[in-house]
Amino acid sequence: MILTYFCKKGGVGKTTVLGENAAYLASIGKKVMIVSIDDQNSVFEMFGKSKEVFNREDNFIEHILTNSITIDAAIIPIRENLDALKTLNIDMISKKLTLERPFEKEFVQMIKELDKKYDYVFVDLPPSSNRTSEVLFELCDQIILIVELNKLGVNGFYNTLQYFTDCGIELDKIKYVLPNGFSKMKSVPSVALEEIDVITKENLRNANVLKPIPEKANIQTLQQRGISVFDLDTTGLNPYQKNQKKILVEVFTELFETIKF
Repeated sequence: MILTYFCKKGGVGKTTVLGENAAYLASIGKKVMIVSIDDQNSVFEMFGKSKEVFNREDNFIEHILTNSITIDAAIIPIRENLDALKTLNIDMISKKLTLERPFEKEFVQMIKELDKKYDYVFVDLPPSSNRTSEVLFELCDQIILIVELNKLGVNGFYNTLQYFTDCGIELDKIKYVLPNGFSKMKSVPSVALEEIDVITKENLRNANVLKPIPEKANIQTLQQRGISVFDLDTTGLNPYQKNQKKILVEVFTELFETIKF
């Protein structure tokens, strides 16, 4: 299965939730791949694997597509049952996908090969519009839209739906809408959540709005240390951080058990 979390607005927690979803599935024994379609390759940072992005210059996705390296040789192990691939230049890939039909065929074939090798293939996409994202949306079996619970987040939700419509991407592929950043102490998230419910009902006949993820600054602390919520090793965390990690495990486990692939 090929899937992604997406929003046209950056900074909504897309990569974080995608990475944790991949880590959760790997922790229960599923074989999972993360394809980083992002020049920053930020998904590696949350797993403490940033050095892996730069320690070799010959194992990017672009090298697979020029047949200078095999998929197996380009794979970067992240955790048990969890691997990843990195991208060097998303603009160059998009340009070649636009201009060269044989290149698009090879790109699609690469993703399909990964789909055969893994139970789940997560595609981490940038919020910007590009041909690479459009091709991958067409290949995705399921898309989860993640929406920040504020006015800008709701506007980003609108823009994402408009972008999909303009590009001819099937809205029926959107199975879930995930609100992010809920707080009982603030009125803005509650108002935004009501708007998201209305927009979803009016535009997405097959999508369900998931239970909102609460505000949790502590996940940023874990990411800075290269620790996933689902990592068993808590070395280096103080008692407070360990407790917050335990809470986050419960939050994300409930979320991912709700999502049906």
